[in-house]
This record gives sequence, structure tokens and C-alpha cells, in this order.
Amino acid sequence: MKKTLMALTAALLCALAFCEKAEVPVDIYDDGSAAAQEQKEDIKKDEKKVSKIKWNTKANREAAMAGDPYNKKKMIGNRSFGDRLLNINKFTKMEAFSAYLKPTLGKLFVRKGSLIYREGTDVAGFEMYYDSSAYALQFAKAARGVAVNAINRYLDDFDQKRLDRDAPAKKTREVYGFCEGYEDFGIISGMMMYYSRPKVFFGYIFDKHTPYFTVNVRKAQNLAVNEKTEEGSLKANVIEQTYYFTRAQARRLAAFLSDANIDALQASTTEPEFQDAADDYSDEPTASEPPQEEAPAKDAEAPKDEPAKQEQE
Repeated sequence: MKKTLMALTAALLCALAFCEKAEVPVDIYDDGSAAAQEQKEDIKKDEKKVSKIKWNTKANREAAMAGDPYNKKKMIGNRSFGDRLLNINKFTKMEAFSAYLKPTLGKLFVRKGSLIYREGTDVAGFEMYYDSSAYALQFAKAARGVAVNAINRYLDDFDQKRLDRDAPAKKTREVYGFCEGYEDFGIISGMMMYYSRPKVFFGYIFDKHTPYFTVNVRKAQNLAVNEKTEEGSLKANVIEQTYYFTRAQARRLAAFLSDANIDALQASTTEPEFQDAADDYSDEPTASEPPQEEAPAKDAEAPKDEPAKQEQE
């Protein structure tokens, strides 16, 4: 019991080390009173036309059957045998990154993290501490496309003053679509022993008068444990997470997840396939190398009148 309490205390201290006061400027959303009323009416009309998101549809089933973007062989990437044996170094931290988090009781605050890439694959995302554990949310190619498109739609709605500050958060946090993500997690960032494949929704939420682009990760089963033997454990399932982004943070995430950026990273970390032809060795001489010319004899190089000069001396 004492060891468990000590481990939890260490984890909390480690997580708190990544907290800092908000240094990222929030976005100002001035929609104007008259224009806001008109926009709210337009939004309500459009919302009636939008059908509710359904997971169990024929299109989703066919997409799932087309291929597994997070299959085990692919997710190994360039990891060495030792890394796989110790279950470490699942991804590479490319650059520092931050997002806003909101505790159950309290104000939004900035949490530092990293933009990450799984070497040799098309999978990328971000990693940071959430509550007392470390989470690394990642997206394969198709899911990255959904995320980037969601960010672009939010930026356009922000600029065109189409965001509805009076709409309930449960509704707006799903407005830009969803995808299946991949998430590694654990007590500390260096050893994420567990993983899951949660549903991830994109949208926005107003905090007072300030809107934020949101990435909402739903609860998901921990696929690295046996639920029958670890039932009731804190490690059994992934908790729900909501990450808040200003426009600057969202733009940076979209640029990192873009196909152009990830294709370049993948090309630089994927070993090339060498297809050089094997050498052919036979008894016949090869004609590939030109014959060498014989060096002239030393006697031929000497001038003819050299003996006469020696007699005069």
C-alpha cells in the first residue's frame, strides 16, 4: 500500500511539473450584437439539416474492413528489438507544444507537451500529461486528414463569425466530425506501457467569451491488459480527455499533421530498398573493363645518341 501511495505521489508531482501559468494569448471573438442574432438564426436552421453522427453505419463498417490503419506491424515503425522488449521509445518528440486543459473545478491553464511522430510510419500527434498520467494521442493518414479539415473549418467559422456562443458544449464539441485515434498512455512519459484506440471528436467550446478549438477523446478500453484479471484497476480504461486550442495552437497542430510534413518525415526515417544487381562471375573475361595498355620499355625511352655523349665525356 505504501509503495502504491508513493508511486501515485511521484506521478502527481511529475505531472504538476508540466503545469504553468497561461502564457498563450487567448482569442478575441467580437461578433457584434446585430450580426450575432442573424448568425444564430442561420446556425439554428443549418443544425436542423445536419443529421446526428452515427458510428454503426454501412459506410463506417466498410471503411473499417478496408484496412487497419493502426495494425501492430505498422505501429512498430523503426523501433529496435530492445525498445519493443522494454516497451519504450514508441515515438519521437519532434518539438515543444502546448494546449489548454480545464480541471473539474478551476480555470483553464496551459499544459506543456510535445508534437510527436512515429518513425517510419504515417502516424503523428501530440503528447502531454492529463491529470496524473501521460497521454500520447496519435492519428494515421486518414484521421490526420479529418483533424486538419476540422481545424480549417473552425478557423473559417471563427473568421466568418459563425461560432455560436449560446449553443451547449456537448453539441459544439462534435460539430467538425470524428475519427478513430491511437493513444499510448502510462504513469510517466518515458514508459507508456498501455494503449487504446479511442473515438476522437473535433469541435469548439466557449469559455466565457473566448472560443477554443477542442479535441475530445472518449473513454476507451485499454488494449494492453486483460480486463478479466485487472477488472476495477485504474489502468483498466482510458479516461475522457478534452484539449483546448487557441487559433495559433490549432494552426501549428494542423501544419504538423499535414500530409506534406508527415510525408517528408516518413521519407527521411524509412530505410530505402536497395535493388542493386548481383555480380555475374564466369570463366569468360568480362568486357566491362577496358584492357590496360602496356608500359613502354625503358630502352625505348632512352635517346639514340646517348652512347655518343658518354664516349665524349
